[in-house]
Amino acid sequence: MDTTSRDTAVVTFRPRPSRGGAWLVAVAVGIVVLMVAPLLPVAGEIPLPILLVNVGIGLLFAIPLLVLAAWIPTMRYELDDEALTLRYGPILRYRIPLDEIQEMRRKNLKISLWSSMRFPGLALFTVPYADEGRVKMCATAAADRILLIDTRRGTYGVTPADEEAFVAAVRARIGA
Repeated sequence: MDTTSRDTAVVTFRPRPSRGGAWLVAVAVGIVVLMVAPLLPVAGEIPLPILLVNVGIGLLFAIPLLVLAAWIPTMRYELDDEALTLRYGPILRYRIPLDEIQEMRRKNLKISLWSSMRFPGLALFTVPYADEGRVKMCATAAADRILLIDTRRGTYGVTPADEEAFVAAVRARIGA
């Protein structure tokens, strides 16, 4: 729990640490290398515009991954008197009204072959799981020790660093 972020009954919880950022950077670098490496043995024979196009295509895919990696420190779970808000940079914001929370439970999820945004150490947006169906994720793990929050509108997955304090704070606010 981040005790420096208390403003008018808002408590901010941080996710547990992960290597998700390192995975994103590795994949981004790998994409650029895969776009350029096949051209290197014949680099003197390849026109510069073709080399630049390949680098550009690699960067087109790599830059969004690097931006996602840079936003990892912005992941947080904000609890106020009305809602729990899950945030990741400017691209993800799930607001869960407290009166809609039905249950919280920890689970190791079974990963499906189908995925949206899931890497080792990072799961964002709606991710399909073999045993839970679609889960709206804002977590620093893809499957292990996920705290699931069941609501009338769906299931959310989070990974608070201090899970015990997080669960206790949410339960205190919902009166459970």
